Amino acid sequence: MGVMKKTIKIIVIAACVLAAICLAWVIFSLIGRVNPSALIPRSAIVRVSVSNPVRLFDAVLAHESIEENPAAPLFHALKENPLLKNRLLRFTARGNMELALLPSGDGGPLAAALDMGLCAPLLRILPVVSAFMSIPNLYYVQAGKNSRFEFRTADMTLYIGPHRNLLFITASSALYESRSSISPSDESFSIIKPSSYDAAILFSNEFIGSVLAEQNTGIAAIIHNINFDSKVEAGLSVHPKKLELHLAAPVSSGEPALTRLLGQRSGVPAMAERIPAAAQYATILSAGTLQELYQTALVFSPGLDDTLKTAETSSRLILGLTLSDLLFSWSGKEFAVFGMEGRPHPVYAIQINDENKRKQVFDKAFRSIALNEDVRLNLDGTRIPRIEVPEFLQKLLQKWDLFLPSPYYIVQKDFLLVSESAEALLSAVRAMQRNDVLPKTAVWKNIAGGKSTASAFSLYYSLDRSMPFFLRQNTSLSGFLSLYRQGLARMSFNKGVVDISLSLVPGSGSGVTLVNGYPLDIGGRPSNRIYGAGSGENGRIFFSSGGSAIAVNIADNTIQELSGQGTHWIIPADGTGGKNTRGASAPNAWIVSDRGRVTLVDADLEPAQGFPVLTGLRISAPPAAYEGRLYLCDEEGNVHTVDENGEQGVWETTFAAAVRSPPSFLTVTAKKSSKPAQSGIYAAVYPKSFFGEIWLLDADGKAFPNWPAPISDTTAGIGFGSPLLFTHNDRALVAFVNQAGQLLIYDENAEPVPPFPVSLNGVFYIQPVFDGKFLWLAAADGSFFRVDLDGEVLYQHIAGFSVMEEGYITIFDCDGDKVPEVFITGEGNALHAYTRNFRSLEGFPLPVWGKALFVPAQDSGSKKAEIFGMGMDRRLYRWQFK
Repeated sequence: MGVMKKTIKIIVIAACVLAAICLAWVIFSLIGRVNPSALIPRSAIVRVSVSNPVRLFDAVLAHESIEENPAAPLFHALKENPLLKNRLLRFTARGNMELALLPSGDGGPLAAALDMGLCAPLLRILPVVSAFMSIPNLYYVQAGKNSRFEFRTADMTLYIGPHRNLLFITASSALYESRSSISPSDESFSIIKPSSYDAAILFSNEFIGSVLAEQNTGIAAIIHNINFDSKVEAGLSVHPKKLELHLAAPVSSGEPALTRLLGQRSGVPAMAERIPAAAQYATILSAGTLQELYQTALVFSPGLDDTLKTAETSSRLILGLTLSDLLFSWSGKEFAVFGMEGRPHPVYAIQINDENKRKQVFDKAFRSIALNEDVRLNLDGTRIPRIEVPEFLQKLLQKWDLFLPSPYYIVQKDFLLVSESAEALLSAVRAMQRNDVLPKTAVWKNIAGGKSTASAFSLYYSLDRSMPFFLRQNTSLSGFLSLYRQGLARMSFNKGVVDISLSLVPGSGSGVTLVNGYPLDIGGRPSNRIYGAGSGENGRIFFSSGGSAIAVNIADNTIQELSGQGTHWIIPADGTGGKNTRGASAPNAWIVSDRGRVTLVDADLEPAQGFPVLTGLRISAPPAAYEGRLYLCDEEGNVHTVDENGEQGVWETTFAAAVRSPPSFLTVTAKKSSKPAQSGIYAAVYPKSFFGEIWLLDADGKAFPNWPAPISDTTAGIGFGSPLLFTHNDRALVAFVNQAGQLLIYDENAEPVPPFPVSLNGVFYIQPVFDGKFLWLAAADGSFFRVDLDGEVLYQHIAGFSVMEEGYITIFDCDGDKVPEVFITGEGNALHAYTRNFRSLEGFPLPVWGKALFVPAQDSGSKKAEIFGMGMDRRLYRWQFK
C-alpha cells in the first residue's frame, strides 16, 4: 500500500513538474511577442498576410492548374521534398506569416516574417542546432546579435534569423541588421477579413495602377481619372478546382460623371437570372442608363462628343428621330451580350424601361426610307421580325466600304433581344421561357457560389469561345490567367468602394502533352496521311515520303524504309493474317503505286510471298482495305480487288465515270428486329461526274435494288469524297453532302430519310462523319456543322480556318467517357478538337495537317490515348492525352 501511495505521489509530482514546464514554456513564448507586420517596412509595395502557410502550401500543391504552370517541376520537387513533409516543421510553420515586396531602394525585393507561436523558444537554440544540420546552400554565419543563416544561390542570398517570436527572412543584409528599428506600416485591412482567405494582400496605389494599366489602354484611361483613397485590399482562396480573388478599393474622382457612378450602390441585374444555360459567354453591364454611360465615356474619350453629334444629325435627317428618342427614351440601365452553344452569332439584350415609347420609336423608324420591318419569318411557330436596311441604301454604303447588318429582334418581357441569327434568338427565348438558365447549372454554381450577385459589370467567359479583354495583351497577368479555361468576373460599386471578384476554373484536364523523344525529324517529303497498325511492341506508324514507304516502330522510334516505290500509298492491311503473313496480330500493310503495283508487307516492310503483284492499272483514287482485301479504282470506272494471297478480282458493277475517292465499307449484322435486307458487307461509291449519283453495293460489287441514287434534288450536282455508311436504329444508311451544301441520307432501298435533304450554307469538299448521334461536316470557309437525324443544325465558325479536299474529320473518344470528341484538320497546320457541345479541348489546335492517327487508351489504363500527326515542318509528332 505504501508503495502504491509513493508511486502516485511521484506521478503527481512529475505531472506538476511537466505542467510547470509547459506553463513556463508558454509564458516564455509569450514574453516580448510582436506581430509579424512589425518587420514589414512602411514602404512595402505589396504586403501579403497568410494566416496558415502550411494550409496555403498544401492548397497550392493540390490546385489543378499547377500542372500547366511553367513552375510545375519546382512544385513537384517541393511536394516530394522530405523536409517539407516533416511533422515538426509543418507544426512550427502554422503561425501567421507576413510577406512583402519592397522597392529596390529599401534593400528589396523580399521580406518575410513568420510567427513561431509556441515554438518561439526554439529560435534561441538555432545556433546549437545548426552544428548538426547539413542542408545544401544553407550556411550559419556568426555575427553577434546579427548571427543568421544564409541561403545562397547564384541569383540571390536570403538572410534568415530570429527576432523575438518571429523568424525573419529577407534578401537584404542591411534590412536584416536593422530589423529592430524597422518603421512598420500603420495601414491594415479594413474592408476584407484576412482570416476568411488563404492569403490577404495589400497593394500600393502605384503598384496596382501600373499592373492594371499594363493590361489595357482603356483601363489606363480610367485609372488616370480616379484616385485610390487607400491601399487596394485583396483576398485569395485556393481550391483544387477553383481559384478565387476578391479586390476592394475606396476610390474617388474629380469628374462629376465618375463621382455619380462610383457613389451608387450596385444591385442584382435582372438579366443575370435569365442568361440561358447553353450560353458559352455572357457580359452584363448594369452601371447606368445609356445617357449616364455616355456622360461617363466622355471623361475618357472627349472626341466621342463630336461622333455623337454627327450621329444625331444623321438620325434626324434619315429617321426623323433624335438619338435621345431613338436610344435613350425607352431603354433601361441593363445591357448584355451572350453567345449560345453552337450558334456563331451572339444575342444582344437591352432592358426596356418604357415599352410604349419603344413601339412608337420603332414604328416611326420603320416608316422612314432607311429602315424596313420584315415580319415574314415564322420559325417553329414564332414570328420573328427583322430590321432591314433597304437594298439601295446598302449599295450606297458599300461605296464607302460600310455594311449595316439586318438583325432579327424579339421582345421578351422587359428586354429587347437582338441577333443576326433568328435560330440563336429563338433558342435564347425558349430557354428563358423554360427557365433553363445559367444560374441553375452546376458549372455556374461552382464558379459563382458563395459570392454576392450584385454587380455593375459582370463577365462570364470560356477561353474556348471568348477572350476577355484583360487576356488579349501579352502580359505577366494575362499569362497567369490563361491557365484557366473558365472564369467569372464581377465589379460592383458600394458608395465609393469598388469591389471586384474573380473566380477561375482550371482546364477540364483533356489537354495533351508531347511524348518524350518527339517530334521526330523525318526529312524528305513525308505525306500528311498517317496510318497505324498493331499495338504495344508491335505498333507501327505508316506513311509515304517521296518514293519511299516508311514504317516507324512505336516502341523504340526506329524507322524502316522501302525505297523505289515511286508515287504510292501505304495503308494498313486490315483483316489480313493468313499463312502468307505474320499473323492476325501483326501490323501488315499494303503498298500501292499509282501504276497499280501492289505489295503486301510486314511490320519491317518485308514483302509477303508472291508479292509484289503487277495489276497494270492506272489508279484513279487512293486504295482502300477492308476485311482482308485491297480495293483499287481505275480510270475506266472499275473497282478491282487483291487479297493477301495475291488473287485478283473485279467488281460486277462498272461505273460510267472514274471513281476519284475510294469505296467506303460497313459490316452489318442483322438482328431479329433490324430492317436491313441482309447481313454482310455494304460498300458505297461515288463515281465523280456532273450528273452525280451514289451507289450501294455488296462486297462483290453487285448493286442493291433501286440504286444508284442522286446526290442532288435538282437535275445535276457534284461532290467530293466517299459516301458515309453508318447504322442507326438497326438501319443501314448512306449520307452524302454535295458541293452546294445539300446533305442527303438514304436508306438501303435508296429512299430519302425524312427530313433530308437538309441545305447547309457553304461549299463542301469533304463528307460527313457520324459519332453515333450526330453528323459532323465542315464547309470550305471553316464553318463546322453538327446535324442530328431530326434535321436540327448547329454550327460554329472556326476563325482563320478553311477546309478543302485535304481536310479530315475524325471521331475519337479521347477521355474514355463513352462520348466521342470531334477532331478536324483543314488547309493549314492546325488540328482542332471539340466536344459535342462545340467546346474546344484544352491544348488545341495542334500543329498537324492532313490525316492524323488516333490511338485509343489500353483497357488496363496503363497507356493513355495518343495522337500521331505530321506537321508542315516535316516532323512526326506524338501527343498523349492527360
